[in-house]
Amino acid sequence: MKVKSQKEIKKNEFRKNKVTRHPAYIYARIGNEYKYIGLTHSPITNNVKNIELEKNPNPIDKRVSYFRPKSEKEKINKFKKKEVGWFFSKRDKENIDKYKR
Repeated sequence: MKVKSQKEIKKNEFRKNKVTRHPAYIYARIGNEYKYIGLTHSPITNNVKNIELEKNPNPIDKRVSYFRPKSEKEKINKFKKKEVGWFFSKRDKENIDKYKR
């Protein structure tokens, strides 16, 4: 049986990962997986320096926030429901776009 190549569907949303409980910026869906960039309050994750955001995308959290400098993939069922009211500043969005793969 031949496997069809799955089309990438663009997304622009935030969801929390059920396992790590960290928020993620989801920018695409391919089949039953999301492509995303992880968000955190930590300046370093697994000995890798995270990139500071100008503004925390969560409007009720005023703490400094960072994004992980690499794109990841994970099954859709590993994420909670979509977060409402979350957004990137214009400068943060431009910076994040450089790290999408």
